Amino acid sequence: MTTSPAHDDSPPPTETQKTVLFCPDCGHRSPITGDWDVTTTASERLLVCTDCGSVIDRRSVRRSDPIETPEGLPT
Repeated sequence: MTTSPAHDDSPPPTETQKTVLFCPDCGHRSPITGDWDVTTTASERLLVCTDCGSVIDRRSVRRSDPIETPEGLPT
């Protein structure tokens, strides 16, 4: 009788690694530095889905922190 292992030690496929964000509304996925629209206000930075317009990530912006664009360049 053959038994299967209790867990899978293989790494996850590239598209499901932790650096990939998923839109809960339409299923679009892209790296955090991918094709999300970035909107920055005086107090928040938003990542917005390019397919459906849903807010994927909302972060507070402290004035002392540099804001980086997806390309990694300070704004």
